[in-house]
Amino acid sequence: MRYQALGRLGWRVGEIGCGTYRTFDIPNGFDAVLGLMRTGLGCGVNFFDSAPMYGHTEANIGHALSRLAGADGPLGSPPIRIGKKVEQEDREAALRQFEASLPILGRIDLLQIHNMVGWRVVLPLLAELKAEGRIAAVGVTQRDHTGFEEVEVAMRTGLVDTIQVPYNLMQREAEARLLPLARDLGVGVLVMTPICPLFERDALLKRLQGVKLEALTIFNVGDFGGVCLKYVISKHPGVMVLPATGRVERVISNAAVSDAPAFPPELIRELETSVESA
Repeated sequence: MRYQALGRLGWRVGEIGCGTYRTFDIPNGFDAVLGLMRTGLGCGVNFFDSAPMYGHTEANIGHALSRLAGADGPLGSPPIRIGKKVEQEDREAALRQFEASLPILGRIDLLQIHNMVGWRVVLPLLAELKAEGRIAAVGVTQRDHTGFEEVEVAMRTGLVDTIQVPYNLMQREAEARLLPLARDLGVGVLVMTPICPLFERDALLKRLQGVKLEALTIFNVGDFGGVCLKYVISKHPGVMVLPATGRVERVISNAAVSDAPAFPPELIRELETSVESA
């Protein structure tokens, strides 16, 4: 796993992290999620992203963290980081949501405003929690590119340490303004899983059917999901991608994508052309 600094925070995070939407929402899923997180940790994955609206996810992660206390990843790997979200219109409700999740998870490193809900009111609260040392960093997320202007406004307040947005071969709106601005401001970038149903997964995979996978094995890519991950981290080194999976073997193959050379510029252009012309 290749590690990098997450914006101005300086945290060393793997370029492949772990999203948990749907995949960790398992009733009585303590053992299953523990297995997924332990496998990820062994592969160098050290960032896990959650939200209270993900059902059983936070309880499962909290249990796993208690079992993984003191566990080591690969030699020299940095510590686990936990991200979560709040989604409330007012600060009092957001504070209650945070305080309800904190004992479940045990700790929260990055607290994010989910899909920019109530961000103008809630962002100052998160900044206060950071100043008090109750969290280490503040972020915002937005799953729809039509809300990117608001993300940009939030970034310019100076209170936002990270953004989490969709970016993939078929949805590249973030690269026009948000990604360059994040570099300029030292804001870390988390990329939502690039092949989630929320982001037109079937249409994207259909457009990739002409890509010859056998030519990409040198990049540790064995399927189109791997292609999508490798594209993002090759074109934009320094971002962290958050694929979500409930399969141990997929955790391993996702992490392996980071261990091979980046796609060269000509292959990146070829992939973009294939998707645009399909």
